[in-house]
This record gives sequence, structure tokens and C-alpha cells, in this order.
Amino acid sequence: MNPPGNPTNRTTRGVSLRFKTYAWLFGLTLSWLSQAAFAQPFAADARAMRFVINIVLNDFHTAQAGGGYVFSYDRNETDKTLSAKLERWFSGRVPQAIGMEPSEKQLLFGFYWAASMMPARSPCFDAMANDACQNDLSRWMARELDDDPRFVGAYEAARRPLGLPPLAHAGR
Repeated sequence: MNPPGNPTNRTTRGVSLRFKTYAWLFGLTLSWLSQAAFAQPFAADARAMRFVINIVLNDFHTAQAGGGYVFSYDRNETDKTLSAKLERWFSGRVPQAIGMEPSEKQLLFGFYWAASMMPARSPCFDAMANDACQNDLSRWMARELDDDPRFVGAYEAARRPLGLPPLAHAGR
């Protein structure tokens, strides 16, 4: 039986079920819109990407010469294939384009982020092996380790597109 004056809507303690449903849908829509508005899509910075490719190629050449190296490489890797894999990885469409461990990908992203934060005239974009570059790079890498909010936001935006592991905050 419907209460007087409300022949078609069911009520629950004076509030119609239809109103509650609309309010719930409106809240859900606002929640989705706020997440979409603040989500940062990943789009690789070309200068920072080239910087990382140069770091990896330098490490690769050291490995080929029998020296110590940081990253993993396929047995038949070449400069061309390695560069192409890194470019595909940075596209954000092929997270498995590089066959590296999650910690290696995380380190690559750390270098990438530091390079993306450096000014265009940073000495790192001319010669990585100079003291000025090491100082500039160290400053940004330290901010990464201190969970700079810009780093955390960029990492989270790149996490799925690049297949990065979850970020361990402060004290990792």
C-alpha cells in the first residue's frame, strides 16, 4: 500500500527509493569524473627517453667489453634492437617490450624521471660522464628517493603502461 500523496514511489523513512538511486548514481559519476580529471596519462618525454637510451647503451657497451653492467640484455642484442625495444617500452603500449626485471625497469624509470625534470641545458644532455651532470642527476635521484610528489605521480601514471612494479614509499 502506498502512503497518501505518493501513489507511485516507494518510500523509506520519508525519502523515495528513486531519489536515493539518483543520488547514488550522481555520487558515483562525480567520483569517476574526479578520478579521470586528476589521472595523469603517461606520455614519454623524448629528451628524457633519449637520455635513458644513452645510459642503457653505455651500460650495454660496457657489458660487451667484459666490464660490469647494471641491466639485463638478450644474448643477440644489438644497439639497434635495444634502442627499438626501449622506444617501444616508452610508448606505453608494450610493457613487456624490454625483458628486464621489475627492479631494472624501476631504475630505468628513475633515470627517466630525473632527466624529465632537468632543464634542457643540463650538462647531462651533452656528456653524462662529467661532474656537473653527476651533480644534476644526483639531485633529482635524491628527490625520487625522498618520494617527491612529482615523482610519485609520474610513477603511478606510468606504472601500468610501462609494467612497473608497485612503488614502495619512504624507506624502500
